Amino acid sequence: MERKCYGKINLSLDSLYKRDDGYHEIDTIMTRISLFDKLKIEKNNTNEIKIKTNSQILSKENIENNLIYKAWAILKDRVKSCGVDVFLEKNIPIAAGLAGGSTNCAEMILALNELWNLNLCDDEIFKIGKSLGADIPFFFLKKSARAQGIGEILSPFDINLDMKILLVNDGTSISSNFVYKRLKDYGNIETEKIIEGLKSSDKNIVKYFSNVMEDVVYENFPHLYKIKNRLENLGAAKALLSGSGASIFAVFFEEEKINYALNEIKNDYKFVERVNLIDD
Repeated sequence: MERKCYGKINLSLDSLYKRDDGYHEIDTIMTRISLFDKLKIEKNNTNEIKIKTNSQILSKENIENNLIYKAWAILKDRVKSCGVDVFLEKNIPIAAGLAGGSTNCAEMILALNELWNLNLCDDEIFKIGKSLGADIPFFFLKKSARAQGIGEILSPFDINLDMKILLVNDGTSISSNFVYKRLKDYGNIETEKIIEGLKSSDKNIVKYFSNVMEDVVYENFPHLYKIKNRLENLGAAKALLSGSGASIFAVFFEEEKINYALNEIKNDYKFVERVNLIDD
């Protein structure tokens, strides 16, 4: 069995306040992009999970910290024979604000539900996903969505604006915990206005795209701010940090401009790729 695990970008991200449980109350717009990892899963007769990957970074980590393993661990007692071989082809940059680990986990849950004939209902799938990570339930929707709460309260909607996206990652790795610990309260992004603009194909709405995490990230990683500025100077209507970084995406409307920008920077950073929004 093979699953595609699509990454995401945040078209806006606001932090409203820090909750009593230590989490931040957020308000964000997420949409999936055409960049994906591949997850290959086959049964084995060992009652254990064996994970292999092309990623040198992930292959050195403790397997029990991997969200793919955690998805398997939470479901394995529901079947008599739970052994699986997993190969993860990693294409999404790691610790990059693109939710690579979360999308891998979501597709692992869906894959095991199918492979083991668990017949889990949508509510149960969402509950399992949420228990493993706040942004995991988003990937079950297969739709663009506004995410509130800690990211688990989802309101799907259609994006009707044709945006051309250039995605850049220079290899900088940023822990979301690092950013959240330094994050202030904001609550000043006009999320509802952005959603209405995306629905109504209003090109001017991209000016309102905003991510409050940029304050923390650019203060601690100023070289990333230079990438953002460079993309806008190359003709992007907007360049923005995705999630807690370090990936930056640039929005274009003209084919000529995005192709020019791509040619200008394609050899300058570790990862430069043109991607599409797949849920519009």
